[in-house]
Amino acid sequence: MENILLDRPSTSGTASNGSNVDSHENDNHFVIAKCRRNDEVTVSTKTDEQQETTEESETEELFILEEIVDRPPEYQIFASLFRQVEPICILLEGKNQGGFVQTVKKTVFDNDANDEGRCKLVFLSPKEYSFEACKRRIASLSLPTEPLNCSDEERSLYLRTVIDFSQTQSVHAMGALLRYLDLNWAKLSMELHGKPNFLSLRIISLADIVTVDEDTYRGLQVFSAIVHPSAFKRGTRGSSREGLSLFQVFSKCRSKIGQAKMRVLLQHPTCDLETLKHRQDVIAFFMRPQNESLMRNICSSLRYIKNVHGILTKIKALSAKSYQWKSLYNTLYNAVLICEMCEEAGNHSEFLQKLASFDNNKLYEMALYMNRIIDFDLSKTEGKFTVKAGVDPELDRKKQTMASLQGLMSETAKVELDRLPNYIQECSMLYMPHLGYLLGVKVWAENLSAEDKNLNDMKFMDKIPSYIKNLGPSSLTELDVLIGDTYPEIVAHETRIMMRLTAHMMQHLHTLATVVNMCSELDCLIAISKVSKEYNYVRPTLTPEKVISIKQGKHPLYMLTCDNFVPNDLESSQEAGFVKILTGPNSSGKSVYMKQIGLIVYLAHIGSFVPAESATIGIVRHIHTRIQSTECVAAHMSAFLIDLRQMALALQESTSHSLLIVDEFGKGTSATDGLALLAACLNTLLFRQHCPHVLLATHYLNIKEYIVNSPVVRFLRFEYIIEDDEPVFLFRVCEGGASSSFALQVAAASGLPPRTISRAKDIMAALTNNTLPVANKRITTKLNTCLETMKQKLLTDDI
Repeated sequence: MENILLDRPSTSGTASNGSNVDSHENDNHFVIAKCRRNDEVTVSTKTDEQQETTEESETEELFILEEIVDRPPEYQIFASLFRQVEPICILLEGKNQGGFVQTVKKTVFDNDANDEGRCKLVFLSPKEYSFEACKRRIASLSLPTEPLNCSDEERSLYLRTVIDFSQTQSVHAMGALLRYLDLNWAKLSMELHGKPNFLSLRIISLADIVTVDEDTYRGLQVFSAIVHPSAFKRGTRGSSREGLSLFQVFSKCRSKIGQAKMRVLLQHPTCDLETLKHRQDVIAFFMRPQNESLMRNICSSLRYIKNVHGILTKIKALSAKSYQWKSLYNTLYNAVLICEMCEEAGNHSEFLQKLASFDNNKLYEMALYMNRIIDFDLSKTEGKFTVKAGVDPELDRKKQTMASLQGLMSETAKVELDRLPNYIQECSMLYMPHLGYLLGVKVWAENLSAEDKNLNDMKFMDKIPSYIKNLGPSSLTELDVLIGDTYPEIVAHETRIMMRLTAHMMQHLHTLATVVNMCSELDCLIAISKVSKEYNYVRPTLTPEKVISIKQGKHPLYMLTCDNFVPNDLESSQEAGFVKILTGPNSSGKSVYMKQIGLIVYLAHIGSFVPAESATIGIVRHIHTRIQSTECVAAHMSAFLIDLRQMALALQESTSHSLLIVDEFGKGTSATDGLALLAACLNTLLFRQHCPHVLLATHYLNIKEYIVNSPVVRFLRFEYIIEDDEPVFLFRVCEGGASSSFALQVAAASGLPPRTISRAKDIMAALTNNTLPVANKRITTKLNTCLETMKQKLLTDDI
C-alpha cells in the first residue's frame, strides 16, 4: 500500500518545502526504519549501484604534425591522414579556395553516398587564422606537464621547448583548432559548463614513414572493411567490421588499447632500421618455447591495461565512476608487474630492457596511494568514490555517526509511533540528504473523518504531495539538530580527498602515459609473435641496400584458405634486375605472386616476421600498386580512368627506393592503346638513372618489342603442362616469356558453352590469318528468315 511521508524540517539550512529530491548526485542514499505496533523494528538501507560498463572514455590528447610538403594535385599525405584519423571535423582557411581545398571537398563528399559527407567542414575567417591570434591562443594553453608555480616567462620558455613556433603553418593550425574548441566545446562534449583540457601534447613526424596509398592498402588486403548488412546502420561510424585481411590475422591483442595500437602500427610502416630491429628482437624472444610461460604471464596482465588519458580526463573533471578508478588502479598495478617481468628478458631486447629499467617507483607509489585510500568494494556498492577506514579520523567519525543512524532511527520510530493516533498501526522513518528525517504512514482508511485525519503540527508539502511536514518539536527535529545531513558531509569530505589524490596523479601523468604506450606496443608485438610462430614465419634480414631477395615466399592470407600453397622466389637487385615482367596463362597465379611479394615487403617494414624460408629486404620509401580498380558512381570515374590515376601516382611519387606492383595495366581500353600506354610507362621508369623495384603482370606477350633493351629487365612466366589438350597450372615461377594466355581453355573451364568456345576459336583463327571468320549458319539462317518476314510485311502493307 502507498506510504505517506511526514517530515520534520532539517536544521542544516536546507528548506524542506519545495525541495528537489534529486538535486545532488548522491541524494539517492536513503536510510529507512519501519516500526509496527507490538512488533519488532526492521531497518533497511538502499543505495543505487553503479554497474561497471566497458565503454572507453575519449582521449583528450593534442597531436601536432610537423610541417611537410604535400605534393599536388593528389595530396597523398592528406588522403593517408584522413583515412587513418577518420576525423569528425576539418577546419580550413576560408580565404583559400585553391586546389587543396577542392581535394578536401572531393575526399569528404564525392566518395560518399551520404549527402552530409564523411565529416564536417568548417571554414574560418582570416581574422581567426592570423598568426598573432593563434600564437596568443597557444600561449594560454595549460598542460599538466608544465612546471608547478612557474612564472609567465618560465611557462613561455617551456612551451617553446614543446612547440616549434618557427613552423608558422603548424602555429596557424593549432591556434585555430584551440579557438574552435573553446567556442564549440559545450556542443562537442555535451557539457554545458565544460572547457577543453588537454592532458598531453605530442609531436608527430612522418620523416620515417613508408608511404602507402589507400588503393595499395585495399589491393593488398591489409585492411578489408565489411559494411553493415542493415541499410539503416550502413555508413555510420563503427558500423563496419573487419573481413579477411592482414589486420584480422594479427588481431590477437589482449587489451583494447593494444588492438587500437595494432591498427596504428599497420598504418605506419617505417623505414627506421633501429626501430624495426628492436621490434624483431621482441618477436624473436617471445617465439622461443622457453619463454612461453613468461609470455602468458605478461598477457594476463596486459588485458587490464586501459586508456589512462581517457580515465584521467574523467577523474580531473570529477566525473569518474567507481569502475574507472578501479580500472586506473588495475592499469597501474599491472604496468608495474609487466615492468618487473621484463627484467629477466631485458638482455635479449633493447625494447624489453627499456621497459625493465623504467622508473616505476612513481607508478608503484600511485598504486600504493590508491590501494590505501580507496575502498574499491564499497565504491562499487555505493557507486561513488569511497575512502577506506583509517585514512582520515574526522571522516571515520562521520561514518561512525552514519552507521549508528539506523539504530537511532529505529528507536525514534518507536517514539513517534506512540505519539501518533491508535488507528495508525505502522510507520516508517526515512533519512534523505538535504531533506532531513521523514516519517511516513500508510494511506488513510476510508471510514475516517476529517478530524481523525488532522494530525497535530503536520501538513502536506506543497510540491511533493506524498510528503507531510511537521511544524512542531519532536524527536525528528532533535535528530536534525544533533546529527544534521551527515551523508552529504561525508561525500564532500571524500571529494576533497579525491581531489588531492587526483592532483598527485596528474603530476605523474607523463610517466604513466609513457609506460602504458609501451605496454600497448608490447601487446602488438606479442600478437605478431603468436601469428609468426603459428604459421612458421621467419625473421627477414633488413638492409639499407637496394635489394629484395625472397626464398620460398608465401601469401600470408592464401595460406589460411589453401592447403597446398606453392611457394616462389624473387630476386630483385642490380645483378638480377629490378624490373620483373610476368607473363603466363590466365589464372596461373601472377596476381597472387605479386601480392605476396608486396605483403612480405610490407610486413618487413612494420617489424614483423615474414612467410618465407628466408628473406633479405632492402628498405623502401614507397609502396604503390595498380591492382584493384574500385568503381564508384560518386567518383565520376570509369575503371580505366582509375587505373590511369593509380599509374600516374606511382610514376610521380616513386623514387629509386620504391616498390611498384602493376597488374594488367591497359586492359580497360583497346589492345593497341593499352599496349602503347604500358610500354610508355615502362620506358619512363627504365629511362631513369635509378629504376625502382617493379613487378608487372601483363597479357601483352609482345611487350618486349616496345620497350628499351635494358639489363635491369627480366621476363618471368608461370609453368604449366598440357594434359588432354588442357593446361594444368603448376603455380611456379620461372624465367622466360609465355607463348599463350590459354584464354579459351580457361573460359571453357569457367563454364562457357562449348558452342561459344567453338565460335571464339573460329574468330581467333580468322584474326590470326587477317581474314573474315566463316559465317555461322545458324545466325545467317535466322537473319534471312527475319529479313524475309519483314519483306513480305512491307509488300502486303498499303503504304
